[in-house]
Amino acid sequence: MDIDELKLRYLAGERDFHEVNLSGANLHKAYLAEANFSRANLHNANLSEANLTGANFYKANLTKADLHKTILNEAILNGANLHRANLHRANLIKADLYEANLKGAILKHTFLNGANLRRTKLDRAHLSWANLRKADLNLAHIRGSDLNGAKFCDTIMPDGSIRNEDC
Repeated sequence: MDIDELKLRYLAGERDFHEVNLSGANLHKAYLAEANFSRANLHNANLSEANLTGANFYKANLTKADLHKTILNEAILNGANLHRANLHRANLIKADLYEANLKGAILKHTFLNGANLRRTKLDRAHLSWANLRKADLNLAHIRGSDLNGAKFCDTIMPDGSIRNEDC
């Protein structure tokens, strides 16, 4: 499936694009809210500034994808591979990232308020100035991550403790 076909099918009301191969696709500023991209291949895709509110990326491959300034509020990203993805200034409010791979991902100035980050792999991720208010990082792997300036309020940390310094 190419990008034009995807957009036409979406405009016609179709939302199920599971297992689609859009590796390297340019979907800059696309509106694809509530779409199902479970197990899709979006490796190296440009989804910057797209609106993907409530979209399903269960076990999708988003390795090295460009998601800066993308709206992913309430999106499902369980088990998704976002290794080295660019999520700079993205909105992931109340997103479900359970067991996602975000190793080496750029999450600077990202809104992760209320996000489920349980068991997420965030090793060497760049989370400086990220908003982690009410986020759940229980059992997440954060070794080598940059948390400089990150905001914590009712944030559940990997060890189960709660950080509140920014309430």
